[in-house]
Amino acid sequence: MNKYLPDTNIFIHALHGLEPDASFFKRLAEKGEILISPIAIAEFFSKSDLLEIEEKAFNNFVEEHTVIPITEDDARIAASYRKQFLRKTKRTYLTDCFLAAQAKVHNLVLVTNDLADFPMKDISIISPSAITLSTRH
Repeated sequence: MNKYLPDTNIFIHALHGLEPDASFFKRLAEKGEILISPIAIAEFFSKSDLLEIEEKAFNNFVEEHTVIPITEDDARIAASYRKQFLRKTKRTYLTDCFLAAQAKVHNLVLVTNDLADFPMKDISIISPSAITLSTRH
């Protein structure tokens, strides 16, 4: 069984009921296949336009699921990704590098709608909008 690491945009879309993200996210959450990065938590709460009900719903979700810690291995791999992609034309943010590093270290599938933000070729990345809900993972 695969485990999935959602990017912040997936949490936001699911919370707002935007499809296909909401259905995809719900299916994974019900199966206990979602792990949460502290990076996604920080990004989520840094959104200035969050409503109190959204914060509460996200807090409840976080309390019910596993948050994986950021390790030294994650930091070293994130730094390697950042250095590698700073030399390229596509700007890659350190926070995205950390998400990718956590996916790599923990053998997780990274779930995002911003595929271009993750040029890493050594991790598995999917977008709910690019797959059908009937696909088995």
